[in-house]
Amino acid sequence: MRRRALDIAATALRRGRIAVRVSSTEAGGGLGDSRGRSGGARAAGGSRGGGWGDEEHTAAIRERIRAVRASYAGDDGRAHSSSAASASSSSPSTSGRGAVPPWSRPDRHAVYDPAAFDEYFSRRPLKVMYRFLEVVTRLSDVGARVYVKRGTIEERAARMRRHFTELGPAFVKLGQVLSTRADLLPASYCEQLGQLQDNLPPASREHALALLRRELDAPPEAFFERIPETPVAAASLAQVYRARTVDGGLDVAVKLQRPGLAESVALDATILRLIARIVRRFVRLRSDVVGIVDELIGRIFDEMDYRREADSIRRFRDVYRVGGGAGSGLEGLVRAPAVLDELSTRAVLVMEWIDGARLTDVDAVAAAGLTPSDLLERGVRCSLHQLLETGFMHSDPHPGNLLVAPDGSLVYLDFGMVVEVSPGTRRAMIRGLVGFVNRDAQSLVGDLRTLDFLPSDVDHAAAGAALRGVFEASSAGRAARAGEDAGGGGVVTLPSGSAVRGTNDFLGVVSQLSAALLAHDFRLPPYFARILRALAALEGTATGIDREFKVIERAYPYVLAQLLADKDPEMRDILRRLVLEPCGTSVRWSRVRRLLNAYVESGGGISGGKRKANAAGGAARSEPFGGCRAAETAAGLAAGARALASGADYSRHEDDDAAAAAAAVRDALAYVMSPSGAPLRVTLVRDVLDALDAYLEVMEGPSEDRGFGGGDAFFGAEDLKRLAETGRAVYLRAPTAWAPVVVNAVMREEACEMAGRVAQGVSERVTRDNTRRLVKRVVEHFFASKP
Repeated sequence: MRRRALDIAATALRRGRIAVRVSSTEAGGGLGDSRGRSGGARAAGGSRGGGWGDEEHTAAIRERIRAVRASYAGDDGRAHSSSAASASSSSPSTSGRGAVPPWSRPDRHAVYDPAAFDEYFSRRPLKVMYRFLEVVTRLSDVGARVYVKRGTIEERAARMRRHFTELGPAFVKLGQVLSTRADLLPASYCEQLGQLQDNLPPASREHALALLRRELDAPPEAFFERIPETPVAAASLAQVYRARTVDGGLDVAVKLQRPGLAESVALDATILRLIARIVRRFVRLRSDVVGIVDELIGRIFDEMDYRREADSIRRFRDVYRVGGGAGSGLEGLVRAPAVLDELSTRAVLVMEWIDGARLTDVDAVAAAGLTPSDLLERGVRCSLHQLLETGFMHSDPHPGNLLVAPDGSLVYLDFGMVVEVSPGTRRAMIRGLVGFVNRDAQSLVGDLRTLDFLPSDVDHAAAGAALRGVFEASSAGRAARAGEDAGGGGVVTLPSGSAVRGTNDFLGVVSQLSAALLAHDFRLPPYFARILRALAALEGTATGIDREFKVIERAYPYVLAQLLADKDPEMRDILRRLVLEPCGTSVRWSRVRRLLNAYVESGGGISGGKRKANAAGGAARSEPFGGCRAAETAAGLAAGARALASGADYSRHEDDDAAAAAAAVRDALAYVMSPSGAPLRVTLVRDVLDALDAYLEVMEGPSEDRGFGGGDAFFGAEDLKRLAETGRAVYLRAPTAWAPVVVNAVMREEACEMAGRVAQGVSERVTRDNTRRLVKRVVEHFFASKP
């Protein structure tokens, strides 16, 4: 009787859904319709809503799905069979120890447990032996060809890629991870393995229906209009169908786990760990190969639990939603599909279907009012924001996982692989990147030790000397260019004679570090393999669209802006070492200018602030206020004066980035004005007077532009003008934060002393004519009607 009553209730609910579906169709429901991408449907339905964009509509659908699932939850026969299965699987005494697969036990599910896998497969030696022979045969083929040098290195690498593809999911993932291991494999192998695709023939539709029935405890037709015959994508771990719910017509992507996946991966994990232990015993390697296997297979098992992926999607959406705090250029412009939790389980993930274009579809991107370069800039900034700010990073941003929605937003898909980065690790990576770009070998060795790339007992001096040799070889081998760009490229020949990748990409950085520090036990820690894979995928996406796009060059200004805005005392020390010579008595002016430019280009701490790059010098120009620099400058000065007059603490409610940057400058000025900064003050006065000499000489007539600073780069009159404009733009971004800093600095006794020395030097250099020209240029530059 109870079963009959449930059937009647379910039938009534389904009839209700039919009426709802008709009503929704008449209203033009559906994802595409709600966003105006289906003209006919929109015309038919008017503006009454529907689809994922309609929160009330989606909430009602969710509620009806919960009701349907509840109506099937009391199925006596199903509950009985489930209980029986649970009892048998959790009772080792009835079937023998190791007889129940660890991944099938209801108290464990798909959990990576090497010891349990070993115990289970120890009772199935024939299965293990057959697979072991297959794996060893294919890997030995590659090893033998390497040993006898048969074919070119590119041919051997391509053969290795084919073997990994044919060995299945675990080896496809292993190859993808190894493609980022420049410390283990030559560049040719990394490039070939980076091309690994895990597209496979799909499993049957019957499997899809059976899995949905088992996971949802109800027939699939109770929730979906129809599951298509073939999926839209089939990978090594999952396959995805495009479907439509019967409850109001939401377009959804249904991600289903492949059949037999857990057993296949567990078997390969057992064999790979056995091979890794054998290799570790007879071959001295720089990396923990067993740890790499555990990291790899553990991540695969994490991917097999779709509840984790659903949590990651929700977390990502929260960070980049409007009001989520992601900042200018990202907030509301980056997103992920919504999850339909009511139909999602460990093995089924139902999400919003996104109608979008690939980044490589230039026409579709242009229709959204963007260019591929715009989107690449956003993607780089988004990945760096995840890595360096939130510490929560999408690990696989390849072109197939990035879409451009018609509204111009960048949509991330597939959150099966994410990586968590602790604050300490994030700071160490910032220090390391700054140290690498600025060729600071000694500090870089310390950061590599902190990040576990080098052992704690490494010979610091010897490792630093080895890095300096690499930096010198890299500098000699790359094309000359002005300033301190992070560039490089091509192949770099090290003092040892080995050739490694250039420094235009992160893999090139690891390749150089690995080659330089081979003798010092350099190794890539397992946690960083996922980070490097994410960065390598980002670089592959970027260079596939624009071969001239240099990810590290675009990343460095963002890193500098983060460095300037971070209030941590340790980061303040890094900032001081960045802009001062090691002696502490001379300023690296080119770095100061680049630091300020990076801050302005990042938005200057003002959410939504627009910025434009100066093609000549890279300095950011602020938008003229009302088309007039005088009005813009006067408005900024007035805002700063009001902040001073009110005496309010703007550092507490000004934009966080602006307040942090102002605090960084305040700390730097405090050091300059301290007794320890006396030698630096002398140098600053000299630099100002040298700059004045250069500027006056240019005004007198054509001549060579003089440089000043005596530091690490040329700095002349044009550089001075760009520096002044950058400083002006920085101030005008947040005058209420900067005015107190400037005024408090100039009121110091030491500042007055410096001003007196400068005034004395000026009086010895100026005449009536050059004074008139100087004043005229200053007025034209800061108060002209045209920018």
